[in-house]
Amino acid sequence: MTQEVFGLRYEFVYRHGHYMVLYKEDGLDSKTLSTLQVRMLEANDVPNLLPLEIQEVDFRISLLYNLSAKRMLAHVLKVEGLSKQHFAKLMYAIVCALGESKNYMLFESGYVLKDNFIFIGSDWSDVFLTYVPLEPINDEDSVFKSLESLMKQLSQKLSDDERTAVVSWMETLSRNQSLQVYKENLLALMDEQPLLKAASLISNHNNDEQDTVKPLNMQMPPVKENGLPKPLWNRNEGQQQVQINTSVEELVQPNSVPKMKEGQGNPISFISISGRSRTIVLAVVILLTAFLWQNYFTYPSTGIMQITVGISILLMNVWFVIRFLGLPRFQRYIKGSNGVNLPIFPVVEKQLDQKLEALSIEPTNIQNYYQNLHMHTTLLNHKKPNATVFLGRQMNQPLGARIEWQIEGTTKTVPLNNDHFTMGRGDASLKVDYVLEEAGASRIHAEIIKNQEGFMIKDTGSTNGTYLNGEPLVTYQSYPLKDGDEIRIVRQEIKFRL
Repeated sequence: MTQEVFGLRYEFVYRHGHYMVLYKEDGLDSKTLSTLQVRMLEANDVPNLLPLEIQEVDFRISLLYNLSAKRMLAHVLKVEGLSKQHFAKLMYAIVCALGESKNYMLFESGYVLKDNFIFIGSDWSDVFLTYVPLEPINDEDSVFKSLESLMKQLSQKLSDDERTAVVSWMETLSRNQSLQVYKENLLALMDEQPLLKAASLISNHNNDEQDTVKPLNMQMPPVKENGLPKPLWNRNEGQQQVQINTSVEELVQPNSVPKMKEGQGNPISFISISGRSRTIVLAVVILLTAFLWQNYFTYPSTGIMQITVGISILLMNVWFVIRFLGLPRFQRYIKGSNGVNLPIFPVVEKQLDQKLEALSIEPTNIQNYYQNLHMHTTLLNHKKPNATVFLGRQMNQPLGARIEWQIEGTTKTVPLNNDHFTMGRGDASLKVDYVLEEAGASRIHAEIIKNQEGFMIKDTGSTNGTYLNGEPLVTYQSYPLKDGDEIRIVRQEIKFRL
C-alpha cells in the first residue's frame, strides 16, 4: 500500500538497513528536482535532516532516506505518550531546523511536517526531518500552516489540563508569522514551572461540620499580559500565594508538627521508630565508634585523636536525637489563612478510613443464600433429562477476522474488533489489544490495520522484527493479509483467519 506526499509515492524498504523511498512510477524528472538543493545536501551534513541518497536506475530517479536507529514520531507517541515539556522540546527542535535551512540554501516549504515523516533519535530534541529537494513552492505561509497543523495534531496527545494550556498558548502565536517568535515562546513554555497540584481530599459522610474538609482554593501562578507563562528568570516567586480554607484540627496534628518562625520555609519533623529499629541504630553507632578508636590505637597521633573524638561525639548526638525524637523528615509548609502553618500535602487518614468503611461490603448470609437459591438459578426440566438444550442461532454465526495460536494443544482466538489492532508487550501505561508474553517483544511490536482494501500488517519499529510467512517485514511498511497467513513475533507463531 503506497501513499503520496508532494505528488510522490513513498514506501519503506530494507536495503542493508531501513530506508524510506520517494518515487514516481515513471521515475522522477531531473528538472523537477532543484539542482542547487541537491548539491547542497550532497556536500553538507545538514543537522536535523534525514540522510538523503539520490538513486538513479535506468534513468529513473528516486529519493532514499536512511532511517537506521531512528523512530517514527507517530509510533513514539503511541508508545511513550506526550507531555507539555516534550511538546515544547520537540517543536523547538523542529523550528530551529527550519530556521537553519537558509544557511544551506534550502527552502522551508520543502520540509514534510507530518508525524509519519518526522523521526526521533535518543531524545525528544533529537529530531530528524524529511526534506524533499523539489523546486520551491511560492506559498510563503505554507510552513506556518504546516506548523500549526502539526501542533494541533500533537496537542491531541496531551492530557486535558496540558492540552488546554497549550491550545491557549497556540492561539497567541496565530498572528505571528516569524520563526524567531516561535523560538522565544517555545523557550518560555519549556521554562514554565508545573502548576501546584493539590491532593484531592476525600470527603466523608459524617454530618458533623467539624469533620468536613473544604476544598483547596489556590491562586494560579502569575501569567504575562499576552497569555504566556513567565520564564523562571523573570518570575517573582514572592508573589505566588496559596490560600487554603480547611479545618486545622483535621489536617495537622499539633504534636507532630513543630511551630514555625516567620519566614521559615522547610521545617523538620520527626518520625518515631520502633524499639527494634532503635536497637539497630545503637548497634551501628557502637560499631562505628569502635572502628574509629581501633584505628586511633593502631596509628596514634594528635590529629587522629581529635578527629576520632569529634566523630564519636557526633555519632552519640545522632543516637540521642533518634532515640528521643525520631528520624528527621523535611516537610514543606505553607501559611494558611488563619496564620497556622500547614503542610502542602497532608495525609487525611480519618477521611480515608471513613470512605473505606462506607464502601465496605456486608458479609453474605449463607443460610439466606441457599434458601433463595431457586430464585436466581435456572434448572433444567427434569421430565426430559436427555433433551438437547437449544443455545440460539448465535452458534452458527461466522467468527470473522481473528488471530489464532496454539498453547499446549489448545487453540486460542482473539477477534480483530479494532481497525488498529496492536500486538506487543505493553505495560501499565500502554494497553495493547493482544499482549505478547515473550522476552524480546517490544511494547508495541506490530499492528494489524483494517481499511477499504482489507487487512494489512505492519511492524511498528520493533527491536527483533516481525515475520510474515517466514519473510521479515520492513519496518513501517504495510503488507496485505489473507486467510491462513502465519505471523511470527520472536517465538510466538500466530495465524490470521477470516
